[in-house]
Amino acid sequence: MTKKRNIGDEIIQGMKEAIDHARGKKVKAVVHKVEIPDEIDVRAIRKNLHLTSTEFAAKFGFSSRTLQHWEQGNRQPHGPARVLLFLLQREPAIIEHILANTRTRSSRGAAAYKRKDGRFESI
Repeated sequence: MTKKRNIGDEIIQGMKEAIDHARGKKVKAVVHKVEIPDEIDVRAIRKNLHLTSTEFAAKFGFSSRTLQHWEQGNRQPHGPARVLLFLLQREPAIIEHILANTRTRSSRGAAAYKRKDGRFESI
């Protein structure tokens, strides 16, 4: 007879491990670090999406002035903006699909985007 899982206990255990990890203690949990390049070519991402600066800023929630600074090289994106831009560079079809469907969830899900080579693309 298989033992019934207690999801609540598993969540609590996971949180304890996360706290221990944050405090620098060794834990059994596997930690995955996502590497995002230091410099992101915002203009190339925008042009790849065939959008004007105004369209790109409006579509992805950036101010036009900030976008201008990024494209001119005066500043580099940081934090969540850097992550979003990195994702737009790698998987624009998925990000556009997610943002286009914020009011109604897609019934197809992410599986509709997976290609045979493991990368994602709208199909």
